Amino acid sequence: MATAVRETAARAGSAATRVKILQAAELLFAKEGFDRVTLRQIARASGQRNVAAVQYHFGSKERLLTAIVDKHRAELDERRRLLIDDCDGNNDGEDLRSLLTILVQPLVLKLDSPSGRAYLRIQAQGFSNETMRPATRRVVQRIGQSLSAAKSAPGDPYRSHFAILLLFHGLADRARQEEKGAAARRNRAAFARALEEALLGLLRGGGNV
Repeated sequence: MATAVRETAARAGSAATRVKILQAAELLFAKEGFDRVTLRQIARASGQRNVAAVQYHFGSKERLLTAIVDKHRAELDERRRLLIDDCDGNNDGEDLRSLLTILVQPLVLKLDSPSGRAYLRIQAQGFSNETMRPATRRVVQRIGQSLSAAKSAPGDPYRSHFAILLLFHGLADRARQEEKGAAARRNRAAFARALEEALLGLLRGGGNV
């Protein structure tokens, strides 16, 4: 009995340590940039005595990044599933405007927390960082596939690529602004509408220039 209690306590302590490391890494990666952050900094920020704890739980900085992205990706997928379930029976979510709402709204909700804002900034870094790309590209690929499947999606792949860049860099910029204080968090609904409209305009676009 005593052994079982000790094992349960040890597992709980290990899980708590893992969460602390994830939270510290999120904020550091977002603010300092993935390449500039060391495991020692993450250990210190999460209250660990040395880097051994970080290595024990995650092995490397790259695997730690993957764990962060996977955590948020699972949350985004669940929120999108709920939005799809709420779609009208006559609208299966494949038209472009409805699809953009399903894709954008869960990401905008990430602005509600420091962890979510950090994730948005991290995800945007992945477009220009080869080391980060194996972790961050899965989210990008999934959105690209969803856009390609939409009934009114553009045939031009460049538009989808530019739309994804606009989506994540726009959200990352908004996350940086909201970190400055409550005043910057006003009119978020207007921001979300403007983002969706900008994406819709880019994807539908006019004819050739």
